[in-house]
Amino acid sequence: MMGMRILGVVMAVLLAGAAFAAAADFGGLDRDGNGSLDRAEIDSAAPELLRKYDLNGDGVIDRKEFKAAGGIPSRFDLLDRDKNGVLGLDELKYAAALRFKEFDTNRDGRIDTSEWKKLKMPVARPMINLFYF
Repeated sequence: MMGMRILGVVMAVLLAGAAFAAAADFGGLDRDGNGSLDRAEIDSAAPELLRKYDLNGDGVIDRKEFKAAGGIPSRFDLLDRDKNGVLGLDELKYAAALRFKEFDTNRDGRIDTSEWKKLKMPVARPMINLFYF
């Protein structure tokens, strides 16, 4: 019985450590590992996002792909600045720039984990939160 309790405590500590590690690197966006996201890290993630969610490989994200990625359909029209029915790399970067300003509440040019947590944003899908919603 005591062994099960110890195992439970060890597992809880390991899981808490894994959760902290995930939060610290913002799901892989914090490429320099400094515990915050800057505009360069966000911009460098845009091509990766495009490759991941461009299901038909045409170099843009259409409405169907946007919705499949978890984007809110009504937001698509706001992000489609040139109104051509698809989101290109420049539009994704523009959307991220707007979100960056919103998330960087202390205006220091970085988004740290405390700012992220204040916004109650899940760490599991940071790209979607920054580029889509």
